[in-house]
Amino acid sequence: MRNLIRPGQIIFATGIIALGVLQFFAKDFIVGRPPVVQWASSIPGKEAWAFVSGILLIVGGLFIILKRNASRLAFSIGIFIFVFSFLCRHLPHLFTVTSAQDVIWQINAYKTLALCGGAFIIAASFHEQSNTMQVMLSCILLALFFIISGCAHFKFDDFIINSFIPAYIPFHAFWTYFCGIALMAGGVGILVKQTRKWAALLTGLMILSWFFLLHIPRASYTPHDYGEWMGVCESFTFSGILFTLAGLSSK
Repeated sequence: MRNLIRPGQIIFATGIIALGVLQFFAKDFIVGRPPVVQWASSIPGKEAWAFVSGILLIVGGLFIILKRNASRLAFSIGIFIFVFSFLCRHLPHLFTVTSAQDVIWQINAYKTLALCGGAFIIAASFHEQSNTMQVMLSCILLALFFIISGCAHFKFDDFIINSFIPAYIPFHAFWTYFCGIALMAGGVGILVKQTRKWAALLTGLMILSWFFLLHIPRASYTPHDYGEWMGVCESFTFSGILFTLAGLSSK
């Protein structure tokens, strides 16, 4: 499984580059799908920041592929996403949520943290001896997102069954609940050192299959919907993170 590390790094970097490119069309900082908060919407130069941050993501992704200061750049991308997506926009939005139950279902906030953790895993994978605490913290962030996402398959099953899964895929209800259980199992498996590599590999393969079977068809149906293209980029990026983690866990 160690051979998965390099392909995983390239897949992650390609997904980050695609997200950077997508910001030129969305004209906003979109990594982690940050909500629109009042102070952010009124800042002058928002569109310019979208372009500048998009360029930074593209350059960072290219340097990771070329293995030039790759560990530092991957770590910097994680910090970059944490500051400008989670701290600046998700966190203020969470403070406006009045119900504790609603906080649990702010899935994009957990996705942002998972992307940060994923970037830290990519950074660790470029070292012969990876930082154990860094990898463990990253696994916790990934597992939190996957477990909550798995639970969401049951909480919002009506939407997934009737609106989210493309019509050409049969047995919508079965796949909704099966994938929800698989996500939760993958999250728990990533937390346990003995099962981490297999949980990461299998979850990565599942998400990569969604990239081809679910997100690309959905984006092709509505090519001007940037939210659907974000799903394409995110699924590809997460599969790269998980393949890298599987390889890293087998070292």
